[in-house]
Amino acid sequence: MMLRLMKMFGLAFVETTTERARRGPARPSWGFGFEWVVRFLRRDFAYVLDRPYPDVRAELDARPYSQKAVRRVKRTDDTLKGVPAVWFEPSGAASRGVVLYLHGGSYLFGSTRTHADLMARLALASGARVVGIDYRLAPEHRYPAQLEDALAAVGALVERGHAPGEIALAGDSAGGNLALVTQLALRDRGAQARCAALISPWLDLTASSASAIANDSTDYGTREGLLRQARDFAGATPLDDPRLSPLHARLEGLASLFIQVGDAERLHDEGQELARRAREAGVDVTLDVLRDMPHNGPVLADFHPEGARGTDALGAYLRARLSSSAAAATRPDAA
Repeated sequence: MMLRLMKMFGLAFVETTTERARRGPARPSWGFGFEWVVRFLRRDFAYVLDRPYPDVRAELDARPYSQKAVRRVKRTDDTLKGVPAVWFEPSGAASRGVVLYLHGGSYLFGSTRTHADLMARLALASGARVVGIDYRLAPEHRYPAQLEDALAAVGALVERGHAPGEIALAGDSAGGNLALVTQLALRDRGAQARCAALISPWLDLTASSASAIANDSTDYGTREGLLRQARDFAGATPLDDPRLSPLHARLEGLASLFIQVGDAERLHDEGQELARRAREAGVDVTLDVLRDMPHNGPVLADFHPEGARGTDALGAYLRARLSSSAAAATRPDAA
């Protein structure tokens, strides 16, 4: 595995050198190192696309990930109503508020290991305890298995004494999709989480937006690959079904949303459109557009200052929402 990764990094280095000599940086703020990382991720996505999903999961979990943020928090394994979970607790964490984090990976791969650094960063930036879950993955477990696991995790947190208003949902990519559809389901049950923070959310599984094609050269992954993965997740359910593509869902009555997208990523227009539709539906929306960033900017925080700013913005939003819910819960007149 390490030899293959080194080879891909080498090929990405040559491509980056050649392309920058020909036309300069792909985006104004992209230094050589950052563009090199993005080109590696493009090659990595193409490699992953043609391999069996169990092999991809095993390799991704075995890769060496940064532990800088993870070392700064307390990490604890847990189970939430049968769903494997991992807690990331920063020093001095607030006693009541908690972030339920749902990892990305096209609903096909990804785990609390692949996303540990991101969850630890979010815990440090928000000052809140973050718990990530290993929900079931497709195609072995197609929709609605992932939603069932997320709702079970919320139920477990409530049983442990967290009021729904003391829980924030968050997720990236497919995890952003899951955070939103979970919040929609909780709304329909009459017990929403305090808010939902969506990082580069995958909102329209038909990949119909203009940016799905226009931003191809500055993002990793491909539109055709996303469509293939969407079908492997959805099975017989149509890709434009609002339960899978919440961009088309009824948004009235939703609690506060934080939507973060990069202006260089293919999912940019989906995030913008969700913000527009949610505002029209009367939802409190914070839209954060990361300049020159491809998909999932906070994951690239070590390589570009805008990714680090995105992490800080997420943390500030969650801190403010959870702090206000905790203050309400401790008032003498709180119900």
